[in-house]
This record gives sequence, C-alpha cells and structure tokens, in this order.
Amino acid sequence: MDLSDFSPSQREVVTAGDGPLSVLAGPGSGKTTVLAGRIAYLVDQRGISPSTIMAITFTTAAAATLRQRLAGVLGSAAQELTITTFHALGLRLIKLWAHELGFKRVPAVYGRDDARALLRQAASGFGLEIAPDNAARDTNPWATSMARLAAALDRFRLTTGSGAVRIQHEEEIDDDLLASLAVAYEELLQRNAAVDYPAMLRLPHQLFQVEPRALRLMQDAYRFVMADEFQDTSRMQFKLLEQIVDHHRNIAVVGDPKQAVFMWLGADPSILVEFPRQYPEARVFPLGQNYRSTGVVVALSNALAAPLATGLESWTANAPGPSARVYAAVDELDEARFVADEIRRLVQSGHIEHLGQVAILYRTNAQARVLTISLRKARLAFRVRADADLFAQPEVRDIVAYLRLVHCPTDGPALARVINVPPRRLRTIEQALRKRPVPVAELPVRAQKRGGPGTRRVVEEFLQLLQDLHDDADGQPPGGVLDKLLERIPYREWLQTQKDGPARLKHVDELRAVMHGSAAPDLATWLIDMQLGEVDGPADAGARSVTLTTIHGAKGSEWPVVFLVGCEDGLLPHGVRSGSRTPRRSEDEERRLAYVALSRTQVLLYLVYCRARRFSHDDGSARLEPRQPSRFLLGLPADLIERVERRVA
Repeated sequence: MDLSDFSPSQREVVTAGDGPLSVLAGPGSGKTTVLAGRIAYLVDQRGISPSTIMAITFTTAAAATLRQRLAGVLGSAAQELTITTFHALGLRLIKLWAHELGFKRVPAVYGRDDARALLRQAASGFGLEIAPDNAARDTNPWATSMARLAAALDRFRLTTGSGAVRIQHEEEIDDDLLASLAVAYEELLQRNAAVDYPAMLRLPHQLFQVEPRALRLMQDAYRFVMADEFQDTSRMQFKLLEQIVDHHRNIAVVGDPKQAVFMWLGADPSILVEFPRQYPEARVFPLGQNYRSTGVVVALSNALAAPLATGLESWTANAPGPSARVYAAVDELDEARFVADEIRRLVQSGHIEHLGQVAILYRTNAQARVLTISLRKARLAFRVRADADLFAQPEVRDIVAYLRLVHCPTDGPALARVINVPPRRLRTIEQALRKRPVPVAELPVRAQKRGGPGTRRVVEEFLQLLQDLHDDADGQPPGGVLDKLLERIPYREWLQTQKDGPARLKHVDELRAVMHGSAAPDLATWLIDMQLGEVDGPADAGARSVTLTTIHGAKGSEWPVVFLVGCEDGLLPHGVRSGSRTPRRSEDEERRLAYVALSRTQVLLYLVYCRARRFSHDDGSARLEPRQPSRFLLGLPADLIERVERRVA
C-alpha cells in the first residue's frame, strides 16, 4: 500500500501502533478511507492475519463499502476479515450458541408485527388497555398506543443493565411496569424460539455470563477490533466491545459527537467523548479537514453546530463554491414542484451530469409522497428507500414469510401465513395454526388427526421443502435465495390467476430488484435490515436516479447537490412550534440531525420551507396550517445564503 495517498493526520492513524485509539472524524474527513487504510496497513505492512481483525459498521451498506475498498488493496485476503454490524454480530453469536441461550434450534427473526403481537399478549396480563392498530376517531383516550408501548419497552430493554442513563420521554410508562412487562415479553420470545432487534444486543451479554467459553473464544479470535460511527453506539454495544477487547485492548473507535442522531435507539454520544477516561492510555487523533464540501457548506455546517459545543470544527482548503439557495414555498405542492423544476434545470443547463448526483432529504417519511408524485410527473428517475408501502403488500408479506422460513423453518407465525399459499388443500390446518399455534415438530401428527394421512403427507412434503431451501441458502446472497425460492414454489404462477395478478406480480418483481441490489451478504442480514427499515428501493434507472431519503438514512452518503426540504419549526426541529421552548436535549438532537443533512452536500445546497403545509387530523380532514421557517435556518449567516424564486425549466 502507498502511504502517500493519506494526509499527514490520516497517516498517523493508519500507522498507529497497538492499544486503544480514538479518531474524532468530522464530515468529509475521509474516515472510511482511514479505517480501510489502517486495516490494510495491519495486514500488508505488519503481517497481521486478516482473520484476527473485526470492523463493526453502523449499516450493512457501510460494511459492504468498506470490504469493497479493502478488496482493492488486499485482494482475496479481504474476505477473511470480519466486517459486520452490531445486530448481525449479535445474531451470529445467538445462532452459534443457541442451545446455551436456551433455544432448541436457531431462532426466528421477528419483525415489528410479530413482535407487537407478542407484546400485546404479554401486556394482557398487566391490565393495560391497548388501542386498536387502526384507531377509530373515538378511540378511548385512556388506552395505550401499541407504538408508544413498544418504543418504551425497546428503550427499557436496551438500556437496563447496560450502565446507561435512560432518556425520559414524554408520557413515559412506569419503569416497574416495564420491568415486569420485559420479563413476560422475553419469556414469550423464548417460548416462540425467536429474537427481535433488542434481543440481538441483549442476548450476547447473557451468553458471555452463562458461557464464559464463548467470550474467551471471541477474545482469542480477534486481536484488533474497530468500530465506526461510534457516536451512535449504545452502552450495551460498548459493553460488548469492552468484553471482547479486554485482553489485548486493541480497540479503535471512529466518530463525531456532532453527528449523533440515534439517541432514540439508545445511542449515547458521551461514550465517544469519554473514551479516553475509559482507556487512559488511549491516543486521540483529530481529523478536522473536510475534503468533501465547498467552503460555504463547511461554514454553514459549522455555524449550525456551534451551539452544540462538542466535537471538532471542520475546515477545508476547497473553493468557497456557490451560496446556499433558500426557497419559501407556498405549500408542500409548490415545494415539490420547485424541487423537480430545479433538478430538471440543473440537468439541462449542464450544472450536473446526471440525476444520481442529486439527493432530496427530509425529516419524516410522510414528506416523500408529494415529492415522488412531482418527480414522476416531471419524468425524473428517482429511488426511494423501500418503505412500508412495498412491505405492506400482501404478496410481498407472503414472500417475506417464505424467506423467514428459509432462514428458520420453524418460524411459527410465518408458517401460519403461507402453509396454504398457494393453496395446498390445507385451509383447515392454516386456520387451526392461526388460532392455536403448535410446535412445528408436532404439526404432521396434528395434521393427520385433523385431515387424515393425505393431509399429513402434504404437510411433511412442505416442511421438507422448507428444510431443503434452508440448507441451500447457507452463505448465499439474498437475491439468489429468493430466485431459488421462486423456482421451488409456484407462487408467481398462482398470482397470475388472481385478481389484479399483473399488479401484484409487479410488487414481487420490485422486491426481487430490492434484494438483488442489497449489500447484505446473506439472508439473515437482509432480514435484519428489512426489520430495521434499512433496505433501499430499486432505482428507476440504475445509479443515475435522484435519491430520496430521510436524514437518518442519509448518514454516510454524499452528493454534489442536496435539497433539504421541510426546513420549518415542527419538522426540523421536529415536533416543536415556532416560538415555543424546547428541551435542550431534544433541540440538540434535532440540531445534530440538521448538521448531518447540510454536511452531506459537496457543492450546492438548497434549503426549502413552506409558508403553509397540509396536515392530517384525527377527524380524517387535511387542513392547511401556517408554518414558520426553522429556527436553524434563521440562525445561518445571511452572507452565505441567497433567496431564490421558482424558475420553470
């Protein structure tokens, strides 16, 4: 490897010796380059076996990017590295030590719907009244929202016992109740041989306590451990790392406190700030130079983040570049038309080469709908994160259930959904399984009692098909697993005979495009990403499409042109009204989120807000309400922005 490819400050990190390292890396400072460079240096220059190095990234896509970069330097040796996410590492440990954790088999991965069904069952024993999922207008105001209860329980499970200070949220549910509810819920998870997202982080801690051999094997296996996006690490995740590196203490963490935006998932940016106290011998390396953005973008980002008083202030040697452009839209329809018109004008004028150089960022997924309609009318290709609209389609839910069974043939809820889809003359078995679930091992006998030897034979053949698909899926990419599945079951052929068959087949094809475009290395990782909402939708025209994503989903990405829409009090910062006082913790987190959005920009930044916006209300109406510019927008230096009018290309 050529060390001259790195700046002097980057080279210090790449060539640093053993022991704990903390890298404070601002936006555009090349942290992925540094992380890849350090790993390559350890292998290529120091002769460290790649199999003894583990790098933990925040997303599967980031893991794929890091491995791709290292493959260009290390060749096939890059495949020996362990590059993973915390949840994928947790699931891997759970699968390897399932018996020690009390599972009789590899557990199923439960998504939101199945997890909430279990939670509703657990909550029934505590006198809680849960509001219906599709609440009517006259919903009992004393009933607890399932979304609120699930979020509170997740926060409780992710922080209790980890040494973290729990963040109090409005209308927080009593901790004593949550403690009892957590026990009941986790007993149901165990009984159903399943794990959800918090369990993937909690169970490895339990494993290391009940089976010290598992911890020793991990400690012996990995001599160097590195963690990216460390500002978004939770106390529970950090404890896991601490245990693994306890012997050699070769831990390197990379992050930026100003970009901590996942505190609602238990992240604690103080872990990065206090890292040198935890490891007094740690060396701290600041990387403040921004190679990504123009001087204007860096100055705007610094001004926005100044009240945070944490992290580095970035600087750049890049040219100043154009001023940020601010547009005041009449409403969200005008906002969407302005964005589409400007993108088309940028392409036609030659300011950008293709649509893939543009991103539209927003605070909430609900903002995407009007934008996509406008882009479609303007015939501008776009890609949007695969969201609930796709995964809510019945045929997609069917296929996902099949995929869950390929991962875990004993996944009870998934089996109940598709045991008779396509029809196998097992309708009564399906109904019985939904009403009174039984262990899958007992299903053939139950089927014979209900329908005779022929019914038992059909059930056994179906279960064997699932087992064969499970065996074939080991180590295969998600898209390949789906193709094999669709070869073995006549699902597409059956859909063609159904009402709206062509439209439903289109959804299956869209899912196939999503899975073939995934960076996940295997089916288990893809299922986790899907449950966490980290699956990207297919592009209309490959990579040359406008990207639409939430700001949270934009972490780790960059574009020459960025449109940040909804720059209003109430959206960014979220949930506050103009002139109102907001708790400092909440406003700081929203400020960090806005900082992430601005710093995704390489050259040209658009900041768009509405003077009025339509909002849906409980009575079913959608009323136009006046809006005020974001307090963050109003605080930016006036000499770095210019107000523009709508220009039709």
